[in-house]
Amino acid sequence: MSPRWILLDYGEVISLPQSATDIAAMAAHAGRSPTDFHDRYWRHRLPYDRGQPAHSYWSAVLGRTLAVDDPLVAVLDTADVASWSRLNPHTLRMISEWEAHGVRLALLSNAPESLARAIDGAGWAAAFTQRFYSCRFGRAKPDPVLFEEVLRRLDAEPAEVTFFDDRADNVRAAADLGIDAILYRGQTPVSPRSGPVPAQEW
Repeated sequence: MSPRWILLDYGEVISLPQSATDIAAMAAHAGRSPTDFHDRYWRHRLPYDRGQPAHSYWSAVLGRTLAVDDPLVAVLDTADVASWSRLNPHTLRMISEWEAHGVRLALLSNAPESLARAIDGAGWAAAFTQRFYSCRFGRAKPDPVLFEEVLRRLDAEPAEVTFFDDRADNVRAAADLGIDAILYRGQTPVSPRSGPVPAQEW
């Protein structure tokens, strides 16, 4: 039986991973080495994904206080959004095929508001009937409460949703609720229950 909804993550599912060039460019703006910047970028990311103001996040990454209107905040935000804006052509083909077959699509991303706005304004995003972002819930994957709220808004039972994400902890959290959760790494979806998923099943 086909799922009522297909729910997709954004980063490294719809988008490609950040490139080393992207990280180096942001690190240069921040005045840190790429390795140090990358570490601090992820170490402090969760509160930002949950809705923390941009200047607070970038202050933590840089290790110094930035004002709300500091131009560097906008520079880093713009570079950050750009770093997540290259799309995976394989996933886009899947989205087009699902849309052509009338499958209902929804998106669930751990994303700050700047990235959420960029996604909402992208042409490809029109294929998604519903789009959910962690920053607008104050919760981030793998929090089960977030998944439960998404199910409520979709008016769907867990078994009516197939979820694709690139992180195993997010997939496990969704699967624990009864969602058909699939680990997606580039082009090879993997079900936690049965291993690699044949192409005809997705």
